[in-house]
Amino acid sequence: MMALVGAALVTAVLALVLKKDSPALAFAVGLAGTLYLLWGTLEPVRQLMAAARSLLGVLDGAQTIYVPVLKAVGIAVVVRLAGAVCQDAGQAALAAQLELAGTAAAIVVCLPLLTDVLSLVARMIA
Repeated sequence: MMALVGAALVTAVLALVLKKDSPALAFAVGLAGTLYLLWGTLEPVRQLMAAARSLLGVLDGAQTIYVPVLKAVGIAVVVRLAGAVCQDAGQAALAAQLELAGTAAAIVVCLPLLTDVLSLVARMIA
């Protein structure tokens, strides 16, 4: 983890130094740093996914509840990172549009969960 923190700090300082003279190069350095950090987090994410799969295997029938939530969290993480890169590039409108698209995708992913909740409420009322 310390290597990732160090890489983030070096990337931030380097991008800050380059920003005045070469904004495009500063953006490229920031993007490269972001990609390096994403690469560094792949193994912990794999371990987290394996733990989630084993936990969902134990909780019989819980997949209909937790899988949409995990997908929505994944969408949120990806949209947040991509939106931050767009913001750094000075594309605030693009970042806002990306957040809107991510929100819509998260809602679509959670529709089966909402359907289950509404059917449960309907059964409780009837």
